[in-house]
Amino acid sequence: MKFTTVFPLSLACLISVYVVRCSKVKLVNNGYDNVVIAINPGIPEDPKLIVKIQEMVTSASSFLYNTTKHRAYYRDVKILLPNTWNQNASYKRPTTQSYEKADVIIADPHLKHGDDPYTLQYGGCGAKGRYIHFTSNFMLNDSLFPVYGARGRVFVHEWAHLQWGVFDEYNDLVPFYFSNKETKATRCSKEIKGMTASCTGGSCSPCGIDSSTGLPNADCMFFPDQSQITTASIMYLQGLPEVAEFCNNKTHNSEAPNMQNKMCNYRSTWDVINESEDFKNNSPANIIPLAPRFHLLQARDRVLCLVLDNSGSMNTANRINKLQQAAAIFLMQIIEKGSQVCIISFNSGATIEKRLTLIENDDMRKQLIKFLPTVARGGTNICAGVLAGFKVLTDDDGAKNGDEIVLLTDGLDSTIKDCFTTVKQSGAVVHTIALGPSAAEELEQLSNMTGGLQFTASDKVNASGLIDAFTGLVSGNGDINQQSIQLESSGKSINNNGWFNGTVFVDKTVGNETFFVITWQHGEPVVLVHDPSGKTYNIGNFEINKILLTARLKINGTAQTGAWTYTIQNQAGTVQVLTITVTSRAANEKVPPVTVNAHVNQDTSAWPNPLVIYAEVSHGFLPVVRAQVKATVERADGHSVDFVLLDDGSGADAVQDDGIYSRYFTHFGGNGRYSVKVSVQGKDGVTRLAARTQGRAMYIPGYVQNGQIQQNPPKPPIVDDDSQAKLGSFSRVKSGGTCIVSQVPAGPLPDKYPPSKIMDLKATIVEDKIQLIWTAPGDDYDQGNASYYEIRLSKNFPQLKDDFQSAQRVNTTGLKPKAANSEETFMVSENIELKNGTFIYFAVRAVDKENQTSELSNIAQAALILLPIVPTNPPTPPEPSQPPSPSNPTSPPNSSLQPSKPIIFNIATILLIAGAAVIVVALIIAISVCVLVNRGHKKVSPS
Repeated sequence: MKFTTVFPLSLACLISVYVVRCSKVKLVNNGYDNVVIAINPGIPEDPKLIVKIQEMVTSASSFLYNTTKHRAYYRDVKILLPNTWNQNASYKRPTTQSYEKADVIIADPHLKHGDDPYTLQYGGCGAKGRYIHFTSNFMLNDSLFPVYGARGRVFVHEWAHLQWGVFDEYNDLVPFYFSNKETKATRCSKEIKGMTASCTGGSCSPCGIDSSTGLPNADCMFFPDQSQITTASIMYLQGLPEVAEFCNNKTHNSEAPNMQNKMCNYRSTWDVINESEDFKNNSPANIIPLAPRFHLLQARDRVLCLVLDNSGSMNTANRINKLQQAAAIFLMQIIEKGSQVCIISFNSGATIEKRLTLIENDDMRKQLIKFLPTVARGGTNICAGVLAGFKVLTDDDGAKNGDEIVLLTDGLDSTIKDCFTTVKQSGAVVHTIALGPSAAEELEQLSNMTGGLQFTASDKVNASGLIDAFTGLVSGNGDINQQSIQLESSGKSINNNGWFNGTVFVDKTVGNETFFVITWQHGEPVVLVHDPSGKTYNIGNFEINKILLTARLKINGTAQTGAWTYTIQNQAGTVQVLTITVTSRAANEKVPPVTVNAHVNQDTSAWPNPLVIYAEVSHGFLPVVRAQVKATVERADGHSVDFVLLDDGSGADAVQDDGIYSRYFTHFGGNGRYSVKVSVQGKDGVTRLAARTQGRAMYIPGYVQNGQIQQNPPKPPIVDDDSQAKLGSFSRVKSGGTCIVSQVPAGPLPDKYPPSKIMDLKATIVEDKIQLIWTAPGDDYDQGNASYYEIRLSKNFPQLKDDFQSAQRVNTTGLKPKAANSEETFMVSENIELKNGTFIYFAVRAVDKENQTSELSNIAQAALILLPIVPTNPPTPPEPSQPPSPSNPTSPPNSSLQPSKPIIFNIATILLIAGAAVIVVALIIAISVCVLVNRGHKKVSPS
């Protein structure tokens, strides 16, 4: 049946507010319900951890209530304990909650990278994050209070990242900047007072100046006063006692070079928060917030039922055989040992093929395969299959809470809504697989209402989408070492006597339970697999199933690391589709495998809203960068689109080198389901690990108390253990699920997509000229070529930000935009007088062939400081709330340094010092030498 259903616009989600995670958090009557905090299975059992979590959330609730002006607090919180902890009668079974869908996870990193609390954020301004990460040491070690602040305050700081999509207002990479010809600390608000100093070994001294930038040296730090007169901002310094608000439009520092300004177009955090879905229709409450209710839940081994369609339409396009092949891979290689599995088939009614069976060994797995449906006939009654599955799921403990159903169907069913209420109240999770173009349009509502996964598999002859869907159904209990990792998944239509060749890399993080599985349609192929040492496995080494038309090779022990090659020849006498799937598990339970998580930024979308495809590549909690990542989107019209995902901080990608690869998708074709598959290749010597640098609570270096710097312990250095960090070459494949697209016009699509915003504009002074560098956007967001650039300059930052069109236009004759994601370099030709203390701002917009303009770029500053700065603090009047300047500015540890505005040197002071220096030098050396020295001191300042 031809798929012609148009999905309603009401299902569409706006890209800026899409929830990437599957969280079920809801704000109802000012209270957040169903907040899930999950403990990783690798954390040793410790009752104190539960107590600390409860204390953190309780204090955070009151703090949140006040910071949101009585509009939100935490009412209902579920703490999910791992199944590795001892069972307790007071622990309840989870329903739809799981580690993978938790809002907060508590886990220790494999490689030590400190205890910084952080939030993993995928998207742009206003986009919800994936999860908050706390380490067990952060939760249990009270001595960390001085460096991060009280845990409740930190939790609210991270909650703002997670729930409202705001960003940090400090910047470790650019801790100081120029404003009004003065050096200031990157912060919000500007009214945060403190002092700058360089501290080593407990001794502090005035900051030196980097002669190439005019800014403080890299070891210079800003120490805030312990007591402040301002109450903003939580996204800068959540640990200060007086800080109890987010920066608003009155207190926001729009000039600071931080992520909040970069990502949110210089809007304040409170402005973004106030416009979130949570607060649009949520008035302040006039009640005292109640203490949160806590529920202790404990994960169990999986209890899962395959509910499989064997109606007459499953005879179409060989679907029943594809179902058997894919489900067999799931049963043999994916479902974890210790799980219980049942099998239900359904057409006009439902049949219990196999009741719950405990998977203890491979023999049990093989027995289950025999109960997969083999005959297709009759109508389609989806509810009959689901309800039969629910019934069998109660066999183990009388309840369905936390149990799973994998529902696969290819048919329409007008009665599917009859069981919606039962499904929603079941406490079970329903994963859905839509096979072919005619599966019921309401199918995904079953997975949405229960927090399940959703996949689509087409009838495309050379696709392996159904296998990819089943291999994506791994456990969500957080124990990554139990999960099967897909290394390869590929299918191809091969002519008679033709060959299908490829290479898959087994890296050192995987290798246990490694399987090579070949499937065919008509006749058994010739198969050769070569391991890295040259050993060859042929079809005689495979286990053949002539009913399922599959061959399975299990590598004994731990598979060798390196390149495994395969060659498959079709000898069926006719064209047939051959597929290969390679899966493996972790090689060492103490070392997490490299994993890939793929996502589409929305479950449903109405054209012309673009999709954003994300792929997170990680090793434990560390980002894996510089990998080659390709996405394949199979459209509703049956055509596939391949494109590369990038981690360069441009276009759809928010942050460079954070292990999150992304790209816009705009090449729509037809209404219906769009499926996504991501393939990742890591190359030895190129791919590497990186540290998380964004979305973190600030590590506070110390405070100024009574005119003295009280240092905190220095931040622990990142441990770079090369023996652990070198990943080698690796291969990964992951399904990214399904998105339903509606309102796509028939025929050629009009151009509705402007170039993407330029996020990385830099301005530097090179040989008396100003050079601009940025990453090129495309004609349609981050694809193609823009038509031209509009560049403007101003000596006034607010002019570019608020009235771009009134600023001076830069002559861009001869500047032809390069292809998207290329580096653009442009020398400004305007006659600009560059002298000591020159500060000029630049901004760019890209324009496409339809005259659609991008958002305004970040505003870049070009600054020129001609002379090096003497590294000493000039005398400044003390702030009213601060003591007078001490006589000895370089005293021993905890010495008293003059607290002042965070200003190192203004231009007047620079010129005064420079003039005095010239006089002294003139008395010593010749005027000609002095001139040469001054010219030699002429340096370039980055923006």
